[in-house]
This record gives sequence, C-alpha cells and structure tokens, in this order.
Amino acid sequence: MTTVCVFILIFSTLYAVEPVGCWVSAQSLPESPVYQPDKELSVDIGDSATLPCCFSTKHVGIIDFFKQPNRQKLQIMVTVYKTGSETFHHGFQRFRYQIERSSTCFNLTILNTTASDEATYHCAVMRPNIVFAEGTYLKIKVVCKETLHGNITTISTHEKTVFGLGTALGLCGLLIFCLTCFILRKKVATTENTPRKGQVCVQETEAETLNYAALQFSKRKAKDEKF
Repeated sequence: MTTVCVFILIFSTLYAVEPVGCWVSAQSLPESPVYQPDKELSVDIGDSATLPCCFSTKHVGIIDFFKQPNRQKLQIMVTVYKTGSETFHHGFQRFRYQIERSSTCFNLTILNTTASDEATYHCAVMRPNIVFAEGTYLKIKVVCKETLHGNITTISTHEKTVFGLGTALGLCGLLIFCLTCFILRKKVATTENTPRKGQVCVQETEAETLNYAALQFSKRKAKDEKF
C-alpha cells in the first residue's frame, strides 16, 4: 500500500493531480497531522500573500503545497524539506515565492500577487498516506490607488460613463460656439462690403447732374460757333 502511494506522489510531481486514490482529508482524522490556520485570505493585487501550513507532529519532514484554481485540478507547486531545501515543480518559478520554516509550520509566501494567483491552496504530508489539509482560499482584490490623500477607491463603470458623456457635451458646446462666431463674422463682413441705398441714390443723382451739365455745355458751344 505504501509503495502505491509513493508512486502516486512521484507521479503528481510531473502532472496536475486530483486528490483521489490514497489520500486522506485532515478533517476525516481524529487528530490531524497537518492543518492550515487560515480558511480564507484576501490581499490587494501586487501585495504579498503568506500561506502557513502547520503540523502537530515533529516527525514531519516533507510538505507539498498544491494550487487548485476554480473548477480545475490540483497542481503541485513545491516540495518543502525540513532540512532546508525545496523543489519547485513545472509552471512555478522560484523567484515568485519565498519559503519560511519553523518548528511547527512551513510558510509559503507568494510575492507580488497577480489575478491568476486567486485559487485554493492545499498542503499535504505523507503518513504514510497523503494527508491533505483543508486548504486556504486566496482572494485577490483589484483596486485603484489615489495619489491624493492616499485614499483607495474603486473606479466604477457608472463614473466612467458619466465622465465620457460630460466630455462629449463639452466638446459639442465648444463646436456650437465656434460655428456661431464664424457665422457672425461672415455676416458682418458681407454687410460692410454692401453699399447703402442712400449712397447709391446720391451717386446716381450726381451722375445725372454731370450728364445734364455736359449736354448744356455742348449746346451752348454749338450756338456760339454759329454766330
């Protein structure tokens, strides 16, 4: 039986596994050898998240940490040895994690969390069967930090819509103002270039007077030449 369980543990280091076969839930044991103090942990995106895994016996030498995203299979992350070393498995890069050890707990810290880190995290020990703790659900909060007064607010879709409509309304008002100014300037220029009615009449009267004077002068000159 032990040999079969060891084979399953080795196989799980290469592939994502589901807790089936030779595994035991910590809840099903009278005295659990492993437990996770936090049922749920919530952190802001970009912050660090520490996931403790504690054990009630001094004979624990190896603990495995598993990640289980929503509706997906367990994925083995890292095997932690009490001697001071650890082995990270496929898909999990060492620089994103930090391991801390004490006499009763191994702590896995996720550095600079991202949205993809939101999942349920389990730890497990060999007894000689694999015993899983109940798990800790890690929730990642996406927030927007204001520089003014250091307040933290969430930008809602409603506020974005109002801001967009206000901007569009302001642009429409500016466009109407520019069109009004253009029309008024064009009207003033047309008025200045059009001669007034009184001026036209005066000019016509002066032209008729000059024509009449020229005609009388021509007649008088013709009479003088006859005499």
